Amino acid sequence: MTDRETAAGSLSTGAFSRRRRALAVLAAGLVPWLVIPYEDAVGLVFSVALANTETLALTSVYDYVFVYTRGLPTELLAWPTATLLYGAGVASAALSRVDREDRRVTAGLFALAAFDVCYAVLGFSSFRAGTIAYPLGAVFLALAAWTSRP
Repeated sequence: MTDRETAAGSLSTGAFSRRRRALAVLAAGLVPWLVIPYEDAVGLVFSVALANTETLALTSVYDYVFVYTRGLPTELLAWPTATLLYGAGVASAALSRVDREDRRVTAGLFALAAFDVCYAVLGFSSFRAGTIAYPLGAVFLALAAWTSRP
């Protein structure tokens, strides 16, 4: 194999790796972070909004923080915190376009967001009523962290 073929192979591998990473980061922001099954409906907590499938109501993270959460426990503020961490991770990943990214920081931000989504399970679950929130988004955020590692 010549040096030219080796360089072309590593270039295509790098492009594949960048696409895979971009897909993982995008998927982490699009899938529901929490799935909360109720008796008649399902609540879905996305990165930017809270949705109820029964009433088709949608609450943005901004309204959730500044309108509805006055004096609530910290577990219920884990979702907005995870949204901020995810946004910071996306911004950090975007710095790779200008060769200024520290991949350790990016991976750490996505990993912290994944842990925060797991912490949000405590706030969105009602153990007395038998309702448990499933942290689907934590898996995708962990995948984004894994693909962003140095």
